[in-house]
Amino acid sequence: MKYIIIFLLGFVCLTIQKVKAQSEKVKKDTVYYHLDTTAIPIKDRMFAIDEEAGTVSYVLLCKCYPWETDLRFFYTKGKNTKSISKEEFSKIKTISITQLIEIAVKYAKDRIDRHTFFFILPNGKNMKVTKAYLSDPRKPRAPTITVETVNPN
Repeated sequence: MKYIIIFLLGFVCLTIQKVKAQSEKVKKDTVYYHLDTTAIPIKDRMFAIDEEAGTVSYVLLCKCYPWETDLRFFYTKGKNTKSISKEEFSKIKTISITQLIEIAVKYAKDRIDRHTFFFILPNGKNMKVTKAYLSDPRKPRAPTITVETVNPN
């Protein structure tokens, strides 16, 4: 009987700790990165911008994510985007590309989402601020090899 009571007390304590840990929210830092691909010669660009089915991706071509994959930030076209003046932009503290890579690699290691990402791009006489999300690292699929057998008859 006393073993059952000890087991139940231990179970209750573990359950309380689990609920407490889940209820604690991770405070997120806001990160702004100024992405101006037009100011960089094509051969020196580290970002590719892909658009597919209403989703836009900013792909950082660095092979620094797990499995030597590129970093991919994405957003849904038409959502989480606003225009700001260049004067407003000058007041925003942006991070460097090395800082952006460090944050992403740390996320891939810890799997704790601690940052909200905003990309700032030139948009005519103004700047466009877009909230983007960092994709989880994904293991690339192994290539499929098919072998065709020939019937000698």
